[in-house]
Amino acid sequence: MQRPTVLLDEQLFGLDEYLRDLGWTTRKVRPGITDDEVVNLATENKYIVVSLDKKLLSRCRVMGIPSVDLGLEVQAKIVHQSLQRIMTSQGSFERPEGS
Repeated sequence: MQRPTVLLDEQLFGLDEYLRDLGWTTRKVRPGITDDEVVNLATENKYIVVSLDKKLLSRCRVMGIPSVDLGLEVQAKIVHQSLQRIMTSQGSFERPEGS
């Protein structure tokens, strides 16, 4: 099965190369593009939208457009889980002297 194309919102252009390295085809929205245009692009091309923009993501959900939320709440959970794994693998975490 062919993977769908990922449409990256403006704030996430740095993810482009990483996702391509992992086998995904990506497109970047044109800087300054409106949410209406993003929704239309995603609908017409069956893109998956990746964004930090809660309003855009909400519109995608309403329209049935697959989307990935990378907002601060999601980032905080990822950092928390990573920190927990580090703590578990290292036992107790000791602060370096002078910190």
